[in-house]
Amino acid sequence: MMAHTLSKVVIAAGILAAAALPAGAAHAGGLNDWSCHPAPGRPYPVVLVHGRGGDIDGFGSLVAALRADGRCVYATNYGQVGGQGQHGVDHLWVSGAQLDAFVDQVLTATGAARVDLIGHSAGTGVIDNLVLARGAEHRIHRVVSFGGLHHPYAHAGAAGFEDNDLYLPNLIAAARLVVPGITAQQVIVNALALYTVAGGALAGVDAETATSNFASDLFDPVYWAELHGGPSEPPTTFIRLATDGRSLATHDASRFVCYSNLVGIADVVTGPSAGFQDDAPNVDNFVLPTSADHAQLLTDPVALTYAIAALSTACPYTEAGVPDDPDADGDPGAPGPDAGVGDPDGDGAGNPDDPGAGGTPGGCAVGGGGGGGGAAGAGLVLALGALLGLARRRHGATP
Repeated sequence: MMAHTLSKVVIAAGILAAAALPAGAAHAGGLNDWSCHPAPGRPYPVVLVHGRGGDIDGFGSLVAALRADGRCVYATNYGQVGGQGQHGVDHLWVSGAQLDAFVDQVLTATGAARVDLIGHSAGTGVIDNLVLARGAEHRIHRVVSFGGLHHPYAHAGAAGFEDNDLYLPNLIAAARLVVPGITAQQVIVNALALYTVAGGALAGVDAETATSNFASDLFDPVYWAELHGGPSEPPTTFIRLATDGRSLATHDASRFVCYSNLVGIADVVTGPSAGFQDDAPNVDNFVLPTSADHAQLLTDPVALTYAIAALSTACPYTEAGVPDDPDADGDPGAPGPDAGVGDPDGDGAGNPDDPGAGGTPGGCAVGGGGGGGGAAGAGLVLALGALLGLARRRHGATP
């Protein structure tokens, strides 16, 4: 299979190319050159999508590598709430709309038919919103993901490919059975308070993320069920022990886009449950066998070589074209359930965090939230468990 052949050659190529790759830089020089036009053999401009709390200045090594390969490279900061604070912390569907507009701007400026997208961490979740919820697959050639958020799992524990994964949407669904109407932010903030009492040192850092719109989407079962057509775990599954996958198949990829997903074996933030997609002919899931952590994926020579090789590989599924109405539902957008834009749960509230359409228990996984420390994962698991236990006892429920 094409994807497996790509994976087999990348490791050796990356080691050989390590010395030749440009060094990282504080600023991404060569980015957003609006006079750049795609060269022969490089027909698709590349759009980079940062993660939660990141920005375009973090792409220095990647931009240099892509420019050296003769590509036009673009990126935009997205996801600020009210134009202030960190980037990448607004709702995924809001960030998806901003990315949608930027992709249109790139296509207009370059005259290209499609773009390639590279997402890091939560940036992959924004890309999935663009492709699956906004029907942008006809403008996308390939998606490359570095430690990405395809599914909402929290990678809880030490580095290791097989690890414990917490499925966050089911926690919220369970909490709402005990405390109807409880929000994701309330659950997380209370969990962090318990974590602080227990001596957790990262609570101050995590509190900003916990109260963000982005965090509410990570935990929201309705958002993920609508995006993927259903949950990736049964409603009674909260944590998967020593695993590298998911229980249920979902519609987590467009069949008209090629995907290349990279997860580092030393990444304690994003594991394969969150960063990989279901097996498909147009999906390549690749394990990075180096010591690069979550942030270092963007400068790792093997990872950069993998990205270049993936972009250089033709995607026959994209080139076959997209039917006007692939799922025959009367909507010319992406096949599968239509998550909509602005009101993803279809309840008229315009906010995917509210229980909406019954609050379907299930959802997806929370893998790479962003650039923050993965060491909080194990403590957060314990704190959330304690919070649910306290809530059940308070309401007289059996644990």
